[in-house]
Amino acid sequence: MSTIANRRQSGGLVGPRPSVRYGNAAPQAPRAMNQSFPALDSLLGQLRKHETKTLYPRLALFEALATFKDKHKKGSNLETPFGGSTVTATALQKLIGRNFLWLAANEDINDEVFNYAKSLVGRLQTVTHENVAEVQASIFTQAVAKSHERVQFYKDMIQPLARNCRMQLRDQERDEIVILLRRKLRTLHEPGPTLTMKGYIDVCFNMRDTELGSIKSFSSAPEDDFAELAHYVWRMGAPRSAANTVVESMRTVPSLYQITETRRVSASQAEQRTLDPTCVSPHEILHGIVTDTASRQPLEIQNAFTRPFELDPPVERSIHNKIAAKTNVVTRIHAELQIVDTFSRARYAFVADDKYVGCSKPACYFCYNWLLEHHHRYVTPATHYKIITGCRGPDRALNESGAVKLLQMYNKIGKQIGRDVLEFLGQGGVPIRQHMSTQAPSTAVSSTGHV
Repeated sequence: MSTIANRRQSGGLVGPRPSVRYGNAAPQAPRAMNQSFPALDSLLGQLRKHETKTLYPRLALFEALATFKDKHKKGSNLETPFGGSTVTATALQKLIGRNFLWLAANEDINDEVFNYAKSLVGRLQTVTHENVAEVQASIFTQAVAKSHERVQFYKDMIQPLARNCRMQLRDQERDEIVILLRRKLRTLHEPGPTLTMKGYIDVCFNMRDTELGSIKSFSSAPEDDFAELAHYVWRMGAPRSAANTVVESMRTVPSLYQITETRRVSASQAEQRTLDPTCVSPHEILHGIVTDTASRQPLEIQNAFTRPFELDPPVERSIHNKIAAKTNVVTRIHAELQIVDTFSRARYAFVADDKYVGCSKPACYFCYNWLLEHHHRYVTPATHYKIITGCRGPDRALNESGAVKLLQMYNKIGKQIGRDVLEFLGQGGVPIRQHMSTQAPSTAVSSTGHV
């Protein structure tokens, strides 16, 4: 919800106004068909062919290349056991005199999360000028209780890192910055029995203004102790930051106060896709990419085929093996795409007509390109640029029109993947693009033209 709140405060409209459908009926699927027609069967066959011979082979190749692309990128391996199925997207539907809050998750919004969201909205709508601190404390307490496993994980990561960094600072000149930072790191390493989890989170949150920058300044290599400590300290402070943001937003953004109902999107089932046997070889995938590319400069083509040989020598064949391991891909429709599909099918209007979809994490490579290429011109999301092969577009109950649109989107994304693969192979390094790190809010708008 803080992602929606941030966006409402910042303002900004993208794209033309959507048509408005008033009322409170749950979204139906206007693309649904009661029977199968030859034209639809043909389109669905084209979709499956594109998925198995173009889309997923190219995603698998790019994901394999990302092993080399991200090797030296700071923070690229800072994984946690959370996320994935729990990634949540949200949007506000505009109605006459009221708004609906929509929620979606990669693997469905369960009852516990749904009821928590409704109670959170209800509590937020009680905020007044006099009780801001009280409501913030209440929301913060709820957030910490809800995410206790996550914050405990972060704390467990922070404590040894804080100890290591504190020891390394012994070799630094003892100026005021170093002295104060070592003192704060000792608190993180040895919090003491009186410092509660909420207190520990507040320590991390309060470090964002000054100490976090100092920690980063001592980082000398990607993913060293200082870089990882900065990452987890930022994450640890997120519950306090979110609580403060949503409470302040309720006071200043009327559309949030006008939420009268919270609704959830039912996620589609996971589906398996099997790569065509002829499209597992990096050479064959690259051949299709080059054939599909408008610009076919000789040097570009040469790099496209020689660079993978350098990265994937015949003895090791790491790229080939990574693609082969993706022969059977389990796919899901990610939360952001569930939201936009729900709004598109039912012709729901976004509050402020901004076509903004908030998400608990920046978008993956597939979803970023989907939202960027979509003809409805949704707000460009932040992206962490992670390439996830197991994504698919909204394909629930398609009719002929829906199948045509989905095929068009797959063609666009397939071509974009091809361009990005060629760009990476041509540069022999990391494509120069801006993307959101895990240390930045997921509400910022990327300024890139494409990814």
